[in-house]
Amino acid sequence: MLVPATIRAQEERVPLARVGATVIDRATFLKRYENAVWIGKERSGVSIVPKHAFLLALIAEELLAHEGERRGLDQERPVRPILEEIERMLVLDALYRTEVQEPIRLTEAEIDSVARLRLAPVTFAYLTIGDSAWAWHVYRQVQQASDPIAAFDSLQQVLGQAGQLRTARWGELYEPLETFLYAGATPGQAGPPVSVDSLYYLVQLLDRATPALITPDAWQQARYEAGRILQERRERARFTNFMRRFGAGKTAQVNDTLFYRLADAVRTRLTLRQVQQERRNRPRYPVALLESDWKALRLELDDVLDDPLIEAPTFTRTLGYVLDRLAFRGFELRSERQSVPYRLRALLWEIIAEEFLLEEGYARGLDRRLDVQQDLAMWRKAYLARGMRKVLVDSLREAWRGQLWLVNLCRATLSTKEAATRLQQRWMQMPESCKADGITVDTTGYRLAPTLGLSAPWPSPPPREPYWGRSPSPACRKRLPAGESTDCWIVADRTTRKPLFRKRPGKK
Repeated sequence: MLVPATIRAQEERVPLARVGATVIDRATFLKRYENAVWIGKERSGVSIVPKHAFLLALIAEELLAHEGERRGLDQERPVRPILEEIERMLVLDALYRTEVQEPIRLTEAEIDSVARLRLAPVTFAYLTIGDSAWAWHVYRQVQQASDPIAAFDSLQQVLGQAGQLRTARWGELYEPLETFLYAGATPGQAGPPVSVDSLYYLVQLLDRATPALITPDAWQQARYEAGRILQERRERARFTNFMRRFGAGKTAQVNDTLFYRLADAVRTRLTLRQVQQERRNRPRYPVALLESDWKALRLELDDVLDDPLIEAPTFTRTLGYVLDRLAFRGFELRSERQSVPYRLRALLWEIIAEEFLLEEGYARGLDRRLDVQQDLAMWRKAYLARGMRKVLVDSLREAWRGQLWLVNLCRATLSTKEAATRLQQRWMQMPESCKADGITVDTTGYRLAPTLGLSAPWPSPPPREPYWGRSPSPACRKRLPAGESTDCWIVADRTTRKPLFRKRPGKK
């Protein structure tokens, strides 16, 4: 039994490629290949080409990562904060797995019970209200109405939320809402307000569907989904209990002056985003901060980036540190009833909780675990390669802007010279377009000009004069309707082009 195991271990160490001092062996390749995701991967086993291409990609990644490390990209923005965030995530994940590593055991009866709920979707109306007192007032109005459904519908119209309906299955809703809708509620009954983020939700059950026939496949799928969701919820509950015990007695303070300055800056950036969305005929909500907004915030708050925003007995976190954490989380408002300070404060408390957990993780030495170190090394290499690739592409963009062109050749075949001339005139009026309503146009697709034998001067030349294709040309016959002459006129060599490297917006 030992001999096959020894042979297998030797096979896994067989080197497939060497980049400097780094060896890509069979075990490393298979681990990366199996974890990679791409369209059509499940069909790639029929050919060695995808695996060969993947190996070349790993070699390229190693080369780029070596050069990125030599240039110190992992000590600069944006790579350094990304790697710091990945280390945080790996330590938190290791702590999570440590606390929930004991298997969750589900009974068959539990799975069957939830599977039946999964097969009975509920349809409900809902209201979102920003104020707790008003939400409870609306709830009491519905409760006291002689016709609750009509009262709820009327309130939706008054509050500008007419027609808000949703159909969902067990496992797709926030658990307190789900508990009400599935735990004995009758059609027309409304549940008490439930707080979600900075809003209060009121739901009213309208219907619960009961399937007339359940196929064996549908039942097995429902049981699989029920087991998966129950497992996730039990693990989450176990970790929540750990958090409750772990967080007992821990305190932290937020600098209010700095907090409200940050909130004002975030509100200003979101307002600018909304103006842009309106100019593009898009709704004002949802609205979110983009990568450029986080950079703008750092510039605007540059004078206080090193000031402490969060202070706890065992750690202090600066505004700059918190901005990086917020950028990875993202900041979005989904409706006008959400406020920036409320959402921002909720995110800060999440960050504070994570900081306490990270202290615990580092105190346990989870950052030194072999699996954490291996995963961190893999991510570090990937982001070094990504950063180096960006450096190279930017340098090529600067060096070759205006010199490399992508060119598309178009050709249309028509039955008369008059039709060909009309198309030519239309093309003359539409620069850089090969559109021709109701006419088949063959194109090469955009390719580098030298591959088509063109130097690609600017501007594009006008369409060439139509010329006659003699019978019995296959190119003519296959495009003309049956019964028409096999002679045809060809509009040829319509050329459209675009630069390979475009000028970046805002740069001269």
